[in-house]
Amino acid sequence: MGNERADDQPEHDPYARRPGYVTNASGRTDQVTTAAAFGVGAGLVTSFVLGFFHAVEWVSWSASVLVGVVVWLLLRARQRRLDRREGRSPDAVAHARDRAIAEANGGRRFFVAPNPVVVIVMGGIFLALGLLSLVLGDLSVHRVVVSTVLVACAAFFIVQGIGTLVVRRRSDPTRMR
Repeated sequence: MGNERADDQPEHDPYARRPGYVTNASGRTDQVTTAAAFGVGAGLVTSFVLGFFHAVEWVSWSASVLVGVVVWLLLRARQRRLDRREGRSPDAVAHARDRAIAEANGGRRFFVAPNPVVVIVMGGIFLALGLLSLVLGDLSVHRVVVSTVLVACAAFFIVQGIGTLVVRRRSDPTRMR
């Protein structure tokens, strides 16, 4: 593996401060990389600059997303290359975080909602908003994209809520069979 070192060197701590990663208040490495933050910033700046040129809205949004994603991917690739060069695994932070989440959730690696009914209701609200925006408005590419994103989010929340209900039902020792 890329993070294995000789015995005379200390083991790499994936939660330690690392250059190129945002740190939270406790000083530990956060989930958001600086590459993602710069990508969002570049997208916002692109949108702002295209607004000065009175670009059409769909061109402005498309160019902003494209520039943001390109900046994020280029900076991310650069950071991963630097991590490999320094002998660290580029995915060490993500793997350590997955292990910590699995240990906290009793071995489950997916999201477990504290109250799954709230998550299911939230999905239902997203589904209703997505369908209403498509049905009640004029048919345009923008409206179809927004409706598709809302319905996809709704599906995610509903599946996560149902999955949590099933996990809780299976793990309840007081339940009679």
